[in-house]
Amino acid sequence: MANETVSPTDAWKQALATRKTQVADAAAVPAAAVTPLDQDVSRRNFIRASFWGGLGVTLLGSVGLLLDYLYPRNVKGFGAPVPAGNVKDFVKGAEPKAFSEGQFWLANLDPAETRAGGSGGAAGLLALWRKCPHLGCTVPWRQSFDYEGDKGWYRCPCHGSTYTKAGIRVYGPAPRSMDTMAITVDASGNITVDTGKITKGGPDNPTRAVKAPGLPT
Repeated sequence: MANETVSPTDAWKQALATRKTQVADAAAVPAAAVTPLDQDVSRRNFIRASFWGGLGVTLLGSVGLLLDYLYPRNVKGFGAPVPAGNVKDFVKGAEPKAFSEGQFWLANLDPAETRAGGSGGAAGLLALWRKCPHLGCTVPWRQSFDYEGDKGWYRCPCHGSTYTKAGIRVYGPAPRSMDTMAITVDASGNITVDTGKITKGGPDNPTRAVKAPGLPT
């Protein structure tokens, strides 16, 4: 058998069979084999997605913290109701009292004070926002300031706007009288000024004074 010769036909058939086997083996290999370039692209996509996802979470967290910080809780001071003492503390016709926390002046006006810079016939409590209607400067009460022979006025230190005890503008560039704030008095005579309720000043300022039981007469 060692000297058995293979006919050309058998040799051809054997070669053909071997060729088919090689083709089948080649077909078994995935056509879309992963290349180093594909791996690099996938890595970049993953990093990019991670970056934007992390940034989005960070921004949402920051917005949440900001909203939590800005949300009003137990608001006090300017923009909210501010305690202003008791009616017994306000002598009729006395100088206005300053309340820095609420940025206002409060006085018990005497209708008998007929001088030019006086109450304008008003009786009761009047709260005036200390902000000048001109450019927003803080307006002080100046008991010794003399205007046209009369002493005791609100006088803006910035541009000289001058106001009566009732906040009526009598001089200066201010476009109107001093603004007023809402006042409430409870059954015990405790005064609250709502600095969030401001009415633009006008010639009717004296009529906004609040009469309350227990005010000194």
